[in-house]
Amino acid sequence: MSDVRGPECGGTIATACGAVSEYRPYSDPFLRGVMASNELDSNIPVFRGAGHLLRLIADLVRRPRRRECPEPVRHRGVAQGREGLPVLCLVSGDDHSQLAKGISYFLSHADPRRVPHCLHDLQTGSPPPDSVEAVRHTLERLAQGFARSVHGSDGRVRFRRFGLVNWLTQAGAAGGAPYPGGLEGNDHTLLQGLREREFRRRRLFGLLRSPETELAVDGSVPWWVWLFAVHVFPLAWFRIRRGLGREYRWLLNQPYLAPRDPGTFIGFAERLTAPHHQVEDPEQLRKLMVNAFLEDLRVAFRRRIWRPRTARRTAYCVALLDGANAGNCGYPLLQTIIDVRNETGAFDPLLVISCGAEPPADGTGIRADWGHSSLWELADRLYGGWRDTFLHQGRARNRAPWYLPVTIPPLLPPSHESHELTRRLEVAQDARLRIPEPPLWARRMVSVVAACGVVVALLGAGGLVLSRESNYRQAHCGLDRFEDDADTLRTAETGECIGVARNGFTFHSPDPLLNKTLRTIYAQNARAEEAHRAAPERPFVTLVHLSALLSVSGKSTGQLAYGREALQGAASAQSRQLRSTGAAEPILRLFPANAGSGMRFGTRVVEILEGLKQQDPSLVGVTGLDQSREATNRTIRKLTAAGLPMVATTLSADSLVRQSPMYFQVSPQNTREAEVAAAYADHVVGHDGKKPARQVRIIGSADPSDTYSRTLSDDVAQRFRARGFTVEKTSFTPPPPPGADPSSDAPGPGTVGRRSCSYPGVVFFAGRSEDFESVLGGINESCNSDPPTLLGGDDVARLAADAERRQQYPGIPYDFLDFTLGSARCDDTSELYTELGRLFPEECDRVASSSLDGHAALGFDAVKLYINAVKQLREDAAQMPLTPPAVWHAISGVHGDEALDGESGIISFGGEVDRQVPLDKLLSVQHIDGAGRPAQAGFCGRVGGQKQSSWCPPLEAEKGR
Repeated sequence: MSDVRGPECGGTIATACGAVSEYRPYSDPFLRGVMASNELDSNIPVFRGAGHLLRLIADLVRRPRRRECPEPVRHRGVAQGREGLPVLCLVSGDDHSQLAKGISYFLSHADPRRVPHCLHDLQTGSPPPDSVEAVRHTLERLAQGFARSVHGSDGRVRFRRFGLVNWLTQAGAAGGAPYPGGLEGNDHTLLQGLREREFRRRRLFGLLRSPETELAVDGSVPWWVWLFAVHVFPLAWFRIRRGLGREYRWLLNQPYLAPRDPGTFIGFAERLTAPHHQVEDPEQLRKLMVNAFLEDLRVAFRRRIWRPRTARRTAYCVALLDGANAGNCGYPLLQTIIDVRNETGAFDPLLVISCGAEPPADGTGIRADWGHSSLWELADRLYGGWRDTFLHQGRARNRAPWYLPVTIPPLLPPSHESHELTRRLEVAQDARLRIPEPPLWARRMVSVVAACGVVVALLGAGGLVLSRESNYRQAHCGLDRFEDDADTLRTAETGECIGVARNGFTFHSPDPLLNKTLRTIYAQNARAEEAHRAAPERPFVTLVHLSALLSVSGKSTGQLAYGREALQGAASAQSRQLRSTGAAEPILRLFPANAGSGMRFGTRVVEILEGLKQQDPSLVGVTGLDQSREATNRTIRKLTAAGLPMVATTLSADSLVRQSPMYFQVSPQNTREAEVAAAYADHVVGHDGKKPARQVRIIGSADPSDTYSRTLSDDVAQRFRARGFTVEKTSFTPPPPPGADPSSDAPGPGTVGRRSCSYPGVVFFAGRSEDFESVLGGINESCNSDPPTLLGGDDVARLAADAERRQQYPGIPYDFLDFTLGSARCDDTSELYTELGRLFPEECDRVASSSLDGHAALGFDAVKLYINAVKQLREDAAQMPLTPPAVWHAISGVHGDEALDGESGIISFGGEVDRQVPLDKLLSVQHIDGAGRPAQAGFCGRVGGQKQSSWCPPLEAEKGR
């Protein structure tokens, strides 16, 4: 048979679905095929015009690729008319008993697949013709036929809505679903029946409830799992299904039998059960059943791009009703189908073919709808005539346009002279029905390939998204893009987490006390924001505490102690300020920030701060800035370019003040530290002429980037020479970071310590605390019983701050310089230590007999300096905006009566405009003897109410006083 396609509406007898052409043998290329064999067409009755009938059915069965049949009339480019399939009524006479079976055979052997159809004999055991049960029984048989797997997965139809309506109308009837009823109400019984019906339709629930499953899992799963799987889950699923299931929602929204009475699904469902539905309007009940049946067909054929199966349905469903007459439900069913179509206005893909021996009786309504019998003659013009009539009258509220009656000529017996010719020219030629192939995109193989492609694309897109998300998390300290701190945190090349933590991120610190400190600051920031919302007229400022070594791979928690205590000092100042309620008292937020070990990533953090400054105008300054290194210098210059003032806590290198005019510090410079160290050494040598001798060996770092060690070594050498000491310098190479090369060829700190055992003078250490610990280790190995006289710079205080590290070498006494008085304790009455004992009591409990190293006091004073500057601005110029330049200018005016009497001593910039270092800042000398608490050997500088030691350098006079 040729594979040439005709018009999409199936117009083998119409040209372009419009002009009618005369029938000619072999003139239809869409249906043409090779001559069918006797075996193929032997089941199709032979009569004159049989080819017309077969082509008519073929025209009506084929589904267009777009829209539905019939093809609409277009007037000025606008489609007019409605879509619909006729009710084909065949009047065949008594000799055509096999006509319906022949049509069924014709549909079954369609090419390339059979047409979904169902043949139902209305004469066999049919209930009374005017009863609802007769229509229900017929629809049930048709639904069973259309649901058969013989039609293939693309031809089968699932009748969810009609199945529900059919079950409800059978519930309580004899031989139907059990529904005992009662006087106390039947809601529970009906719901139980519906639930069991749903469970039977789901294989999973059947498997869970089978006795074999119960025996198999008996004792092998917990009882609560079995209870949930068998009872809780199915019940919950049914409740959701009853509220959201399509068929349940459809039943309450369809137009028949007033489904909103009494207002609930179970109430309407009970009206449909036997015997309750017997009091309902039979016509409305029939329409409800027919509409449910047709709606399931509509849903199955409704074209959706995401449902390619609907595009593969290229042939309509055919309902063959054999033996339709006034004595069965055939005519009432046809009328109900047409009424539902008229009332809903919806297209349904059902071609109804009624086969009857006689037409309806004269004078009946259905006979009048059929029209005059002269119009029933079987010819090629039947379809075109019906189509034109339907397109013009199909929207009328009557049944006549839907009927297409056809008179079937008498059957030709095999002995008739025209039998063989008719069989060959008409039946054999048209016995093979060819239905259209589905569109290429909807074919199963294409759909499978497309689905696989979509799955691969989704997996690829998902993989790409996951990869990008993984890369994002890897680049943002393990945080995804939806977490609050992700946009201000970065993962450095060393694996350290750098950036600004605004919402409690702990930088992956291994120190639980540091983590608690960060969480405490986050909680106080939340209190500050709440206070700002409650009192928006008060000044609201944000400071960033930028420090190093908040997260260092391979570092012990003890080496993080100084950073933790500096943060605790800043947090104590914030906590104390949050309890102030005055109108000029600023509300303070504090954002911890990490620049990585050695401040090496400080410039990157400043770039983050620049973006944060644009988003948050309350950001007015930076505190912290640990370790005097070249990276710190670059960070200071970058902060200056960003317009942010700085108040450093522990920095002391002389060159720092030359980096920026916006830089301040609350600690003394290396020049003053060297002067105090030389005065103390001169005092020690003068009291004991035997040991040490008037000699000094200065041990400094060979790392060229360590500005602190280099400038302190130079200053100490200069000051000691001025006091008559013989000076020699020794360098050591600090351990390089992982993967880096040593900075020089000098020996390590342990070797330098061992070589210092026999030195008769003062050994001054001008390096970092971790390297001083190595020096102590070398001395402990070589001369533990007779160590040299050791004096360390201020960085050694970081070692003294950790009791565990300090106790490693109990037999080696040493002195070190500190930026605070060593006599402070948590039980003191000062602002700082009172607040520390309240916020962080474990610090005091953990080291009850030791003093803090001063970093907390310096962190406290740095924040207090900002607070006092903001208060002074608000008091002097209440309308002035609190910008970083304004705050910087206010800090430079701290001197005289405006000086800060802080926890680390008096902070005064001496009244000089360009002075960035406190005048005569406090420096104390602490002595470590054994494993005990550091004992203060003396102090130099301005401390309220106290006089410096007699051996100290004289105080410098303040300008203007």
